[in-house]
Amino acid sequence: MASEVLLLLVQIDDAPGELLGDVVRTLGEMGAKNVQLLSSLAKKGRPGYVLLIDILAQQEAEVAALLVGELGVWGYRVLRSDHKHFDIERHDMTLDIAVGDTARAFPMRIKRILNQGAFMRAKAEFDDLRAICSALGNEGVRVSLAVLKAKVEVAVGSGVPSARIRIVVD
Repeated sequence: MASEVLLLLVQIDDAPGELLGDVVRTLGEMGAKNVQLLSSLAKKGRPGYVLLIDILAQQEAEVAALLVGELGVWGYRVLRSDHKHFDIERHDMTLDIAVGDTARAFPMRIKRILNQGAFMRAKAEFDDLRAICSALGNEGVRVSLAVLKAKVEVAVGSGVPSARIRIVVD
């Protein structure tokens, strides 16, 4: 049986940005499924934030300790809701990139998003794209991450990706 997922809504009215960034990072390391920090206008016109955190129910005590210990919050709201999630297929593959007369091979992770079995979209893993752009940049080949992402996702298309795909970078 799947564990219950909670959505915590935390109102914050007096925390510096560096601390908030660290708390968001720590929540991710603790296994939060999703973390969003939204700017808000609090009572008396004060700047504030709303922190939304998706966690498993059994993580609540640990996350609560972080919230009060680091942010000094007085409490938080627990929202129980149904989360509708699409089916995600994960594929590990090799991306061959042709640059001029040479080709380079890089590991690449792809996600395919399905809705009731129907393909909706392919998404290339951001960290892999960033690493590829960096490696190419170290060799003097400038490739925009956005362009690389688009080329990879078009090359994958709606089909299940093969073990290797090839793209050309100008």
